[in-house]
Amino acid sequence: MSDTRTHILLVSLKLFLQKNFKEVTMKDIVENTGMSKGAFYHYFESKEKLFYEIIDHFFSAILNYDFNTLPVDSLFRFYHTYADQVNSLRIKFLFNEEGQGEDFINLNFFALLFDAFKLFPEFRSKMEAYHQKERNAWIRAIKNARHSGEINTPLTDEQIAQIFMFTSDGLTMNLTMESNTADLDSRLASLWDNFYATLKT
Repeated sequence: MSDTRTHILLVSLKLFLQKNFKEVTMKDIVENTGMSKGAFYHYFESKEKLFYEIIDHFFSAILNYDFNTLPVDSLFRFYHTYADQVNSLRIKFLFNEEGQGEDFINLNFFALLFDAFKLFPEFRSKMEAYHQKERNAWIRAIKNARHSGEINTPLTDEQIAQIFMFTSDGLTMNLTMESNTADLDSRLASLWDNFYATLKT
């Protein structure tokens, strides 16, 4: 991707996160990129097409995450590796191609996701497929842990997977509202460690 195209995507994403998709105009975007109107429209002819490429570009690393790279021989190793790699993906998302580290995770970030769900059904389908792959990976690690005797609990594999996944979603949202996602991985691992301890008893 060209530097100019990436610059446009990054500037637009910042604007969408400062306001929201509906409030930002093409005029706002053109002015903030520092480009002429003619030069800008050479790359994007509509706000919707620009928004789609933003979603595709910045979420591709997350949606293409390969859960098969996670160790499934130990549930403990699985969730600790997952927490570390989630943070790595976050850093990759925040540390943009222009070399600027900036916290893009705010409440408007989630609003943008919902806008993308409404505007682009294929993106919603990709996100649903991602969550299904995540669920399957958790269940695979949990089944192995139960079979090896690592855990012993009356909870079903599905229930355990849901608790791990839902606490991750909830903590991320909570820290976002507090504008404090910097230590997401360590706090997530600590929370999961406590839950894991109950599975071993």
